[in-house]
Amino acid sequence: MISIENIILWGMVVLLVLNFQTIVGTVVVYFFKLQKIVMRQLKREDIDADVEIIVKPYEAFLLSKGFKFVSTIEHNSMIEKFDKTYHIYYYYHDDLGVHALLQTTPYQEAIGNATISFATFYESYNMAFSYDCFAHNVVLPDEMYLFDHYHGSFEKAFASHLIDREIEGEVIVKEVLSEEGFKSYNEFMLEASITEMSNRNILTERGDGYKFVFSMGFLKHMHRSVKGHKKSKSIVSKSNNATTPFLESKSYQALYQNSEEKSILRGLEEKPTPSNSKDKMRTFFLSGLGFVLFFGLIGIPWSSLPIIIAVLLIHELGHFFAMKYFGYQDTSIFFIPLFGAAAKGEKEYVRSFEEYIVFLAGPLPGMLIGIAIGIMMLSSPELRDNGLLKEYAIMSFVLNYVNLLPIYPLDGGKIVQTLLFTRYPKLQYYFFLVSLTVIIGSALLLQSLLLGLFAVALFLSINHNANLAKLLEMLNAENSNDNIRERAVKMVTTNSTFEKVSLARKNALVKQSVKLLNAEKPSKLLIFVGMGIYLLLVAPPLVIGVLLGSI
Repeated sequence: MISIENIILWGMVVLLVLNFQTIVGTVVVYFFKLQKIVMRQLKREDIDADVEIIVKPYEAFLLSKGFKFVSTIEHNSMIEKFDKTYHIYYYYHDDLGVHALLQTTPYQEAIGNATISFATFYESYNMAFSYDCFAHNVVLPDEMYLFDHYHGSFEKAFASHLIDREIEGEVIVKEVLSEEGFKSYNEFMLEASITEMSNRNILTERGDGYKFVFSMGFLKHMHRSVKGHKKSKSIVSKSNNATTPFLESKSYQALYQNSEEKSILRGLEEKPTPSNSKDKMRTFFLSGLGFVLFFGLIGIPWSSLPIIIAVLLIHELGHFFAMKYFGYQDTSIFFIPLFGAAAKGEKEYVRSFEEYIVFLAGPLPGMLIGIAIGIMMLSSPELRDNGLLKEYAIMSFVLNYVNLLPIYPLDGGKIVQTLLFTRYPKLQYYFFLVSLTVIIGSALLLQSLLLGLFAVALFLSINHNANLAKLLEMLNAENSNDNIRERAVKMVTTNSTFEKVSLARKNALVKQSVKLLNAEKPSKLLIFVGMGIYLLLVAPPLVIGVLLGSI
């Protein structure tokens, strides 16, 4: 008989395979109750000043390109109890027959959420739309052409639309929409999107609103929405009876590469905003709660959970204080349900010695505490009978020792990789594959579902690690003194090896490769002394364990 615990765990495996980010997005979005949108025409003079402040710089761009303001509408949010109103400003270009929609929210803090999309209507009643990123979650019927860019520039997006709309067999209609026509157009687009989502079993109508349906269609939609933009330009939807030969043109390829380069470079220049203490504490406690609930579900005794948490905290505090000492920024600790806990921090240039100490500072204190308690128990009969203390000593030593084994991504594996493989990207990748094989073998041998989940999570990153190794090899082979960052960006956007890699993955590849190539390589002295200390910590317990096992 299959237990409820096994059903839950295998369900987690399926969700992990889909994508961890999708899990979070699915859980959050599925519980939204959506209300119907009501649109109303609005005179320009009736719009709040805060909204006009947001619109001003975007409107200035449109006017400079020859667009003229026509009308605007206001509508509520689909999310129930969200009382902010949204505005859509409509502009038209007489000579080109291009319609521009400027959409924003009515408060200045949301200025980054203002977007401009461009549309062209055809005699066939088909329509072409061009967005500047984040249109990957838009659902439209097949009669509508939807192009998604990632230029980060409305100038580029407008230029791209003039190329996008040149579809074979389609004749452009040049006619401005009336105020009533513009309202009807938006209502039609909303209805078309909702109908299409209903047909794909994503939404269902419920009285005065809608509710998401937990189905394969919904999971696919959430996966695409959360995963984000895959390419700098992609056709999300197109008519079945039309072709788009311009996609193969050299001008399109140049535009594609240029937009990717600009997007990645912009991402590298942006520095993440440090979390404040309140957010860090909230994350710490919520992740800790999730950790306890997950381990409770899989049958870990509740009496053992405080010991596990204490061991993990001491381990992560070792990493945390080492990072603090070496000047890492935005340091914090959080739990990872099912897998343990983690300490994180940011530092642009990290020396190999610093990395070595940070990795070692996690397992070493826990091992020493476990050994110290064991020695005290041997010398004191009273302590020897303390079951709780004995359990803590064993768990503190064992968990930290296992973490010190030379298996990536454990701390021991990171130490070995830092000292031995920093100069050799291929060896780093092979070490990753060997580690994955060991984890899979251990999961099968021990029949451990937790190790199996860990192996699945690592397996999903094989392609990324392979691409990182290739990129590092290529950059090293160039033997150039030019800027590493620019060379890495050029490589991932022009080399055919990375043609099918998503934009988000390219961003990650460039960031990792720049960090690794800029990092100081370990000296021979550090390799000799560091590996000597590491082996002294790892070898004796391993030898003793083998000898005891053979008795």
